[in-house]
Amino acid sequence: MTAIEESTSHARVLSSVSVHNGATAAANKAPYRYVQLEDASDRHAATLWRTRYSPRHLWDDTIGHGLSRITRSFQRACASSNSCTTRTQQVRDAPKELLAVTKSAGRFYAQNCMLFQREVLAGVAAMLLMIPETIAFSYVANLDPVVGLYATGFFGIVVGLMGGVPGTVAGAAGALAVVMPQLTGSDGSLGHLSLAERIEHLFVALTIAGILQLLFGLLGFSKVFSMIPRTAHIGFLNGLALMMFLSQMTTFKVCTVDTMRFGECEVNHLLKWMKPSDPTTWTTFFLVVLTMIVMIGFPKIPAIGRLVPPTLAVAIIGIGFEHGINRPLLHYDVRTIGDTSPLSGGLPTFGFPEFSGVKNWSAVISCAASLAAVGLFESIMTLQAVVDLTKQRLTSEATKKECIAQGVGNILCGFFGAMGGCSMIGQSTGNILNGGRFRVSAVVGGITTFIVILFASSVIELVPVACLTGILYVIIIHTFYWPSLKLIFHLRPTDAFAIIMVTALAAAINLAVAVIAGVVWQSLVNGWRSGQQLSVRTTTEFVKVYHHPHQNSHNVTTNEHGIQDPEHEDALVLGHEEAKVYQIKGLLLYSSIATFRPFFDIDNDPALVILDFQECLFGDFSAVAALREAATRYHEARKLLVARNLCAQSLDLLHHDLGWDHVESIHMPLQPHGGDVDGVVEAGYASRQSSGEFLGRSSNVAPSPLPHLHHVSPFSPSGAASPLSSYHVLQH
Repeated sequence: MTAIEESTSHARVLSSVSVHNGATAAANKAPYRYVQLEDASDRHAATLWRTRYSPRHLWDDTIGHGLSRITRSFQRACASSNSCTTRTQQVRDAPKELLAVTKSAGRFYAQNCMLFQREVLAGVAAMLLMIPETIAFSYVANLDPVVGLYATGFFGIVVGLMGGVPGTVAGAAGALAVVMPQLTGSDGSLGHLSLAERIEHLFVALTIAGILQLLFGLLGFSKVFSMIPRTAHIGFLNGLALMMFLSQMTTFKVCTVDTMRFGECEVNHLLKWMKPSDPTTWTTFFLVVLTMIVMIGFPKIPAIGRLVPPTLAVAIIGIGFEHGINRPLLHYDVRTIGDTSPLSGGLPTFGFPEFSGVKNWSAVISCAASLAAVGLFESIMTLQAVVDLTKQRLTSEATKKECIAQGVGNILCGFFGAMGGCSMIGQSTGNILNGGRFRVSAVVGGITTFIVILFASSVIELVPVACLTGILYVIIIHTFYWPSLKLIFHLRPTDAFAIIMVTALAAAINLAVAVIAGVVWQSLVNGWRSGQQLSVRTTTEFVKVYHHPHQNSHNVTTNEHGIQDPEHEDALVLGHEEAKVYQIKGLLLYSSIATFRPFFDIDNDPALVILDFQECLFGDFSAVAALREAATRYHEARKLLVARNLCAQSLDLLHHDLGWDHVESIHMPLQPHGGDVDGVVEAGYASRQSSGEFLGRSSNVAPSPLPHLHHVSPFSPSGAASPLSSYHVLQH
């Protein structure tokens, strides 16, 4: 037997009894230069069925292969973090590290007493800013205000200690409040239940949402937020600013029932606009404007402007004006926090959510998923806004910590009967403007919220709501991305539309829907643009190929394995073949398939066609499917399609599909004179010895000079590939 016959025999045995394994091929240090297919005659089809399509092999090539990939992924993730043992040791050392950090922080603030004082005052100011918002959002969620204040206290402490960026303020947020009525509302999916039962379902949903957020952070999925485009970010900020502005319109409304508090009238839709002729209207407007002037001008006062947060100054000035001048002298009473809703209450009590009492799991899980998504979206956007103000950089580790903190906070709210919440852009912006830069301010805000509930509610109830509206208006000015008003006239129409769409959806529906819509829109636009950039250039080359003489099937014998005996085959013949080369340039993915299909002139192309992917990248599995479709069309035309210069990413996509055979050289059937070609492409294989030399090399036979060619199989594993297919897979 000649060397060429030995190599051909080796190829036949391998390709007849094995199936392509993506992991093996990817790990191969010396991948094959070509991919070519082999004839599988009907006389050994039964053997193929027993070997390639046995139950064990089908398991190994489907579910077993998927499980092995998951295992390898976890092993790589574990190895990238210096082994799971190191991670376990870090968990064990966490208490010691926490104690060390606490001591270090104590020494730092002992040496910087003025900074500590400013952080404490900023925390008190943040509490003053969050309390009226929390009360308003509690009514939106159909909850008692104390339930919302519990959430503000818990989130202030948890996010202050565990959050991703220092200075971030968290609490009961409006973005979550607008989602909760689908469980707590009388017209929601649980409207047939009592209010107490609906609220208990909400606590279950909050616990599930917290678990989802916790897993999201622990598994490192927070990296997906890097995919949020800038247009969605701008639209998010603008929509949030617009939503906060609209929420303050109630400041200029009055209750139509004198015996009810303002909060109760708001829930029952018993509000009406103030009359322009009413002096109370102009007094309220004056307080709003005065507050904005103090917020902007007070920090510029030397010495004292740096020590006292402007929101605290606003509260003092507002209380002094309302209760020292307006009510005693002018008698134009402006609504206060106490007029809106009482704040007295006790500490929250611990209790497990009633999972066994859930009447509608689909509604609970749907609400939990929405709460988790909305909370994470607003929290990550809040981090981005904070780092933009402080001139820092948002890291993936910070987003991971934030997700974990959000999860812990919502789980606590579920167990202690609180409303749930997330980080808040407006309040965090106000905290930064007040000088809060460290974790103390957020923690103090959470602690003082509980203190107010227990002891100081009567003092907080004196603050005019108009002062809080003026504070929020200043925050809105800093939240809204004003350059976008000019950008929408200079950007491409698709980008301008994305900003407007996200802004409108954030204000009209909720922030999560708005951001998701922005990401989807931008993905579609980018996919379309990438697809339109695909181009092709055609050339003609003469390449070396190995011709396999046309065999008489009646003279072919098989061995005991059902494999054709190479001793009865003719020798390979080295020759030259004219090939048409399609040089593809661009990104081949789902959006460019329509552009890719018309490239080929199958009827007029020669017997050998080469696809050069030197300047082309496969973007997704649609590219593999398009390549297989092209191979099918050429196969039906009795022509050979070969691909070359595939990059590592493109090859990886091929490795996860079936039917791609890597060999060392191009083999084509030798056309007999005056006869028709069978159309079946015989697979040749020149295997490598351990020294790297080619088996079968002789004076007149040499490997093809073309690098990295891959013969494209036209058969799909889901359809055309079967035990009786004419081609099957070659594996080293």
